[in-house]
Amino acid sequence: MGFSDVSVATLAVLGSLVRLGTAAPSAECCNLLAAAIPDNVFLQGSSIYDTQDDDFWSATENLDPTCVFMPDTPEKVAQAVGLFVQNDCAFSIKGGGHSAIPGAANIHDGVLMPMERMRRFEIDFDAGHATVGAGYVMGEIYTELDQHNLTAMIGRYAKVGLGVAVGAGINYLINKNGLSVDNIINFEIVLANATIVNANATNHPDLFRALKGGNSNFGVVTSFTLLTEETDGFIYGGQMFYPESSLDQVSDIIYDYHTRQAIVDPLTHVMPSYGYNGTTNEANSINPVMYNKGVTQLPPVMQGWLEIPAYDNTLHTRPYHDLSGELNDGYADGLVQEQRVFTVYADAQLYKDLWHNFHQWCQGYQHIDGFYCLHVNMPITPRAVQEGIDKGTNSLGLEGVGNRTLGVIYFGVTCNSMDDAETVLPAHNDFVNSMIQLSEDRGLLHRYIMVTYSGYDQPALASYGPENVQKLFDVQAAYDPNKVFQRLVPGGQKLPTQ
Repeated sequence: MGFSDVSVATLAVLGSLVRLGTAAPSAECCNLLAAAIPDNVFLQGSSIYDTQDDDFWSATENLDPTCVFMPDTPEKVAQAVGLFVQNDCAFSIKGGGHSAIPGAANIHDGVLMPMERMRRFEIDFDAGHATVGAGYVMGEIYTELDQHNLTAMIGRYAKVGLGVAVGAGINYLINKNGLSVDNIINFEIVLANATIVNANATNHPDLFRALKGGNSNFGVVTSFTLLTEETDGFIYGGQMFYPESSLDQVSDIIYDYHTRQAIVDPLTHVMPSYGYNGTTNEANSINPVMYNKGVTQLPPVMQGWLEIPAYDNTLHTRPYHDLSGELNDGYADGLVQEQRVFTVYADAQLYKDLWHNFHQWCQGYQHIDGFYCLHVNMPITPRAVQEGIDKGTNSLGLEGVGNRTLGVIYFGVTCNSMDDAETVLPAHNDFVNSMIQLSEDRGLLHRYIMVTYSGYDQPALASYGPENVQKLFDVQAAYDPNKVFQRLVPGGQKLPTQ
C-alpha cells in the first residue's frame, strides 16, 4: 500500500525533550513545550490562544487550558507527545471542535492541541483515495474534491472535523458505501511511545480495526487516507421545510426512507429531523434531502418527500461543498448544546412515539432562554453494515442485524446560558433514558450507542459488545500499556473500566 512507519527517534526530535523528576504542573508543561517547539506554543493572553479557546460548537467545551499547542507536522506532534508522557502532562486533541461533551476537545489546566495546521492533502487518482491532514473540516475536503469530480464518505456539515473518522460517521453515501470509518484505508497516528506509524489492513491491522470506532483512545491521528468516489461534479439536494401540520406524514415517510428508499436506491440520502423552538412554541421538520447524482430532480423513489405539504425547500443541483455549507449555516456556534443517542430496529409506531414524546417534553421547557430541541432519526441499512464487514470490519459491533434497518435515534437540546444547563441537561438525560426503556420494552432496542452523538456519561464504547471491547483492550495493551490516552487525555469517550 505504500504506507510505512517512522520512528521519532530516527528523526532526532526526542533529544530536545526535558524530563522532570515528578509530574509537571500544567504551567511547567507549557514552559517545557515552548522551549522545545517555540513557534507552535501560545500562552494565555495571546490572540491565537483566545481564538482557539473560544472556537467550539458548544459552550460546554469552553474550558481553561493553560496553553495552546498548534503542531504543523506529525513530527512535532510526536515530539510533544513524548514530552507529555515523560512529564505526565495532561492534554486534549481538537479537530473541528464539534463535540458537546465537556473536555472532549478542550481541557482545563492542561495543553489544548488543535490540529488545525495539519494541512496535508494528496489525491491518488489512480488508487482512488485522498490523504487528508487532521486539521481539515468537511467543507474544505468537499471543496478540494469537488474540483476533481470526486467525493469521500465523510461527514455532512461544513465545520465538522475528522473526529467522525474514528467514531462512526454517517455520510451522504452511507447507503451505498457504509459508515465513514469503513471508508478509511490508513490512519497515520502518533502512539504513546512517540512513534509515528501507519495503521491499515496490512500494517498494524489490529490497531487499524480498533481506530474504526475507538475514538482518541490509542494515539493522535495526524492524517487519514479516505477512499474516494467519482461523481458527476454535482448532486441534487437541499432542505425540505415542513410545518407542524405535516409532521404525521413526515413520520410515515421517514420510516419509508429507512426501510424502502435507502435500500431500493442506495444513492438516496436524507437526514430526517424534527425541531421544536421554545421561543415560538412551534415545531417543524427540516430535512436535508439529496440524491448523489447530477440530476435535476429527485428520482421517483423519493417523490413522496415532495408530496407532503411543505412551506419551503432549497432543492437544486449543486456541488457537495455547497450543500455542506448550507446545512452548517443553520447551526450557530457557542450555545449550550447536549446530544444523546441510542439505536433501535426500525419501527413505524416507535418512530412516531419517540417524536411525540419528545415534543411534549420539550414544551415543558419553553420558558428557558433560547431553548431548542432537535430530534434526528438516521438509518443504518443492512447494506451499510455489510460494507463494514466487507471492508475488514470495524469495532462497532453491528454485525448480526440481518436484513433489518437500524435507526440511530438522536435527541439534542440547546439553550443560551450555562445557568439553565443545570436544569435542562439532567432532565434531558432522564427523558432519553425513558425513551431507551420504552424501546427496550417493545423489544426494539439495539445495544449500539454512536460515539459521535453520545452524551458524556453514555457507555458508547462498552456498547460495542464484550468481544469488541476485549479487542480494544488488547490493542491498548499492545500500543499504550501505560494507558497514556486514558490518563493524560481525560476528555471524550474513553474505554470502559476493566
